[in-house]
Amino acid sequence: MDKHMKLLRSLDKARGGARVTEKEWDQKILPRTLKEVAKEHGLLGSCDPENPVNSDPQLADAFFKAGWDAAVRLGFFCPDTESVIRVEEDELARELERVPSNFPLGQGPEQVRVPARRPSDGVQPIYCSPLSIQMDEELYVPLVQGILSSRLVDMQEGPSIDTVMGSPLLAHTPYETFGGIYEAHLRKEAQWRAGRVGIGNSLVASSSTHFGFLAAFNLFEQPQLCLCLNPASLKVNYTTFHKAFVTNELGGYVRSESPTMVGGYTGGAETTAIGSIATDLLQFPITGAALPGSPSYEILYAGNCGRKGLWAQSIATQAVTRNTSMPLMKTINQVSGPFTEMFFLETIAGMTAASASGQAFTISPRSAGGSVKNHLTPLECWYNAAVFKGAAGMSLEDANTVCKEVLPRFEGQLFDPPKGRSFRELYDIRALTPDAEYLEMYLKMREYAEGLGIPMPGDGVFC
Repeated sequence: MDKHMKLLRSLDKARGGARVTEKEWDQKILPRTLKEVAKEHGLLGSCDPENPVNSDPQLADAFFKAGWDAAVRLGFFCPDTESVIRVEEDELARELERVPSNFPLGQGPEQVRVPARRPSDGVQPIYCSPLSIQMDEELYVPLVQGILSSRLVDMQEGPSIDTVMGSPLLAHTPYETFGGIYEAHLRKEAQWRAGRVGIGNSLVASSSTHFGFLAAFNLFEQPQLCLCLNPASLKVNYTTFHKAFVTNELGGYVRSESPTMVGGYTGGAETTAIGSIATDLLQFPITGAALPGSPSYEILYAGNCGRKGLWAQSIATQAVTRNTSMPLMKTINQVSGPFTEMFFLETIAGMTAASASGQAFTISPRSAGGSVKNHLTPLECWYNAAVFKGAAGMSLEDANTVCKEVLPRFEGQLFDPPKGRSFRELYDIRALTPDAEYLEMYLKMREYAEGLGIPMPGDGVFC
């Protein structure tokens, strides 16, 4: 009941909160406040693209204080009510003491516990795969079966489908309600075929609104993870509240995510990092999210494996993981696709920086930026998992060295990345075996990562 009351208090605040338009929030209140906070804390101009992984703990702590101030001054904007949900400073401190420092997901031998981490602590993070990359519905089961055949993968979220038994999966229609149910059946069949019955899930991939979620979340034995995607950083909508009420009643856990954008309304790298920290700090007090996540992307190429994206995300992650006992989730957004060397290099940079900075959980990959249908295979998933887990004990200085080594090899392609090839082109779908040339590339890039000093755990299938 305490969780329900938290949500009700947030809804009451939205109903009676200060009224502002979304345009005022996006274009005036948010950017002005973040810039004021950054200036007051002396953080403007602190971004160092030449060292994309921050290794200064004092700077991370300074950003935490700035993020805290921004959270108290701003709160969350709710577009459904055109009002602001504010959290007083004493309430924020009290609520962050109550965040669970670890929690279980899944059942039986497949159950995992999501841990709070510190930078470079060596604690194994949880890897969930894949993101909600769109696939043809007939590819769902074989793709997921292939992905889950490696024990490097701890949980499942995607992929997503855009048709249900040949009919279009249209948002805000009964098709979406059925889509949640249909995806649940496909998911369970794939997990059974992979021998992973009981594995934890982030639900529901094919339905971003509450319709598919409400239809399907109760079809899984709890605890599972509720997927809430808010409109943007420092915003929350009614869809998240719908999902959170049901999740609390059934015994699951809320994962609430919304990215900040370097070059968007949150401004430059420093103010974007502050906005990311504030977003993560407010998600448990407002929505009860046990696993908050506000990744930072560079808006010009919609990824975060370049220098400013890496810097903003690494310092925001370190700020939270050094100063709270809250498990933290952020995504790594590759913009290149399968069967390209660039994809593996982006993964090394993004996953090394994230894991060394203390990130507890991630869902990946976003191969080809998630913009090309069917561009996803098991090999990309396993590579992401191996780097993410292998880099958990790396020092921040070593992680920075790794990123400086690989960035010159791909950053010139960030604005025109190769999209690679599709699952059908790279795999024998019936046998679930990769093209020999792609397997050779995968194994070669594993050796390259190990040569950089990243201990790469085996996938249990090919190595």
